[in-house]
Amino acid sequence: MKLKRLMAAGLASIMTVAALAGCGGSSDGGQQASADNGGGEAGGSSDAGSGEMVDLKWVLIGNGMPANYDTWMAKVNDYIGDKIGVNLEVEVVSWADWDSRRNVIISTNEPYDIIFGHGGNYISDINLGAYCDITDLIEENMPELNEMMPEECWTAVRVNDRIYGVPTYKDIAISNYAIWDKELVEEYNLDLAKLTELDSLTPVFEQLKADKNDYPFYCKNDGIYFIFDAYDQLGAGTQVLGVRYDDQDAKVCYTLEQPDIYKALQTVYEWNQKGLVNPDAATLSEARVYNMWRIGQGWETAAYTSWGPQMGKDVAVQKVGDTILSNDTVRGSINMVSTNSKHPEKCLQLLNLVNTDTKLRDMFYYGEEGVNFEYTEDGKVHKNEENNWDIPGYTNGSYFTVTQEDKDEYNQFEEIKGLVDNAVSSVMLGFTFDTSSVYDQIANCSEIWLRYKSEVMTGVQDPAVSVPKIKEELMAAGFQDIIDAAQAQVDEFMASKK
Repeated sequence: MKLKRLMAAGLASIMTVAALAGCGGSSDGGQQASADNGGGEAGGSSDAGSGEMVDLKWVLIGNGMPANYDTWMAKVNDYIGDKIGVNLEVEVVSWADWDSRRNVIISTNEPYDIIFGHGGNYISDINLGAYCDITDLIEENMPELNEMMPEECWTAVRVNDRIYGVPTYKDIAISNYAIWDKELVEEYNLDLAKLTELDSLTPVFEQLKADKNDYPFYCKNDGIYFIFDAYDQLGAGTQVLGVRYDDQDAKVCYTLEQPDIYKALQTVYEWNQKGLVNPDAATLSEARVYNMWRIGQGWETAAYTSWGPQMGKDVAVQKVGDTILSNDTVRGSINMVSTNSKHPEKCLQLLNLVNTDTKLRDMFYYGEEGVNFEYTEDGKVHKNEENNWDIPGYTNGSYFTVTQEDKDEYNQFEEIKGLVDNAVSSVMLGFTFDTSSVYDQIANCSEIWLRYKSEVMTGVQDPAVSVPKIKEELMAAGFQDIIDAAQAQVDEFMASKK
């Protein structure tokens, strides 16, 4: 199977996956559509030629069903019917209803063929036997996407050395940027390249506070949340446990004690003591629009397309740290095939086409041509702002086959791809912690951290006091059991890579 240089080794000690009956019930083969970033033309399929059509249902998240769903779906089906012999139904579940609706679909075996998901439910749903093992179906049914997709993406969604979902090839790595009010940068002649460490910001923040009578670090209750991005949390779901992304020894640790994390906590505590942090930060659930400085995840041109417009001011940005690719970053958007689908091959053929055929990709990303958008004479997309599209593009396909908008001076998709291509992979890429033996301890330890989190992360509490106090409570709740179980699995995983 051409998954390039995928790791041959499986996870060290992983959950027992239920038998996946029902997958592969269809032998619908046929020629696959070929990627065409210029016009979206792709090869036909044998099913389309024979006149036989396969019905599929895809469940996605968004703003609910589009107002023009019927006419959009008709155009989509005309296109994919000719290409791969599929007649598609799409259910778009609203953000507010997603968790409950998705849980009903999965727990009751409600009929569907493809469903969107993310790392928060991927493993648990696999344990339930909800998803088809597609490992051996990818090469034949998704040749273009398989060729386009970096090997790291497939690695990140492997569980027990098998693949149960198709990751979305987009901004699948974390890049952090310091976002500054450009007016202040120019007024104070700031060299942003020299202001990438938190403690280097202290004298600048003191000056800004004195001159502007405002809080240079205005944040909500998650404070300096970004400091944990350098730690792979192993799928355990708590920030106090992790392995640093570049630690070749892969030591599972209490993250708050690590030198980089502890130093950051000391700095934000110093800021708080000096009045550089808004006093209501620990209890604030919504951030304000304007910031003198903040950290954001994204890419440099977001300064023009997103961060600046959102703040209503010009901004200057500076990249902070490495771009990191991990299981969590890749698993932010995955599409899975139901274990009960009668046509898993067709599901993959559809996902292949949505990801690699530009014409179809634009249909899912922008909506219906002539209603939600138009193509311009120079081959770009002009969106109709009066008819917003209700299906977010990150849920269903790659960014890198989407047509650029006419309003964008910079092609942000090219920049995103460049960041991804040069990302540093976590040493834990492909590893998922089997938490079954320490499930209760993790739940208890997560609760302990949540009690302290807001005040620690916003600098209310002195880390010299809080970090050892939290550790004491964690250890009493079984934190050492978690570390020991995780380390044993990590050691076996690392040995299998050698």
